[in-house]
Amino acid sequence: MDMRLLEIHPRELKFIFELNKHSLCSIQLTNNTLDHVAFKVKITSPKKYFVRPKVGIIVPNSTCEFTVRMQAQTLAPPDMLCKDKFLIQSTVVPADTTDVDITSTLFAKEGGKYIEEQKLGVTLVSPSISPVVSPVDEALKEEEVALAVTEPNNLCKAVEEIVDQEPLNKNHVPGNATEPRDVNEEEPEPSCLPNDFIDGNEENLEMIKHLEELKLKLSELELKLCQAQNAISKLKEEKQISIQETKFLKENFSELRKTELNKVQVGFPVLYLYMVAIVCTFLGRLLR
Repeated sequence: MDMRLLEIHPRELKFIFELNKHSLCSIQLTNNTLDHVAFKVKITSPKKYFVRPKVGIIVPNSTCEFTVRMQAQTLAPPDMLCKDKFLIQSTVVPADTTDVDITSTLFAKEGGKYIEEQKLGVTLVSPSISPVVSPVDEALKEEEVALAVTEPNNLCKAVEEIVDQEPLNKNHVPGNATEPRDVNEEEPEPSCLPNDFIDGNEENLEMIKHLEELKLKLSELELKLCQAQNAISKLKEEKQISIQETKFLKENFSELRKTELNKVQVGFPVLYLYMVAIVCTFLGRLLR
């Protein structure tokens, strides 16, 4: 095919790099053909970037734009060099195709289907040498602020964002992009063989399933912890009541003991009274 399905502008993604701050970049895709063209974006570091939209359909002689957000980084790469790559896949589709129909099989190179693949590099720009802010850049800055405000804190939402990004190369290991490299070293061009590009949907689905299981277990543990806390509170209340009852019994016993001692000291024994009565009776008879 002499003419490209999609014209991409710009040909590289430039991010203004600042530590602990997000950065946005916008890419325009232009369909200059008379066919409907479907596109898909793949990334070597899916956890580092968020793409919106990741897939789409561009009608003839029209332009579509997608935005890439680079997550806030805590460390700067050596010499501000980034080895991350983006792959834009595109193919001709019927006019009635929708975004729901765009799956991994749509871009499978089978049966002589033409799949156009264009690779984009990533360039990090220091804020001190960043270009003059244009109206488009101001709009991107506003979108960045909105994304920062509405950034999800829930683990499941974060996982959904990660799943939306698809890895470009199955051999890629996160963190390699920040390793030092020789200045004279020529960066290898990634291969475009079909086996080098995977969607990673199965792995991401397994991750989601595992996280859901962890959430379920966490909920069960929280329920058991709540029950244990209630049982401990009940035992503490019972212990306090038992202490109060014991104290009350001790006080009553002390009072009763004092009362008995007072009775013994104040009164006369019954046997003593009987003895006095017998002696008085005997003396009375003698005197008669």
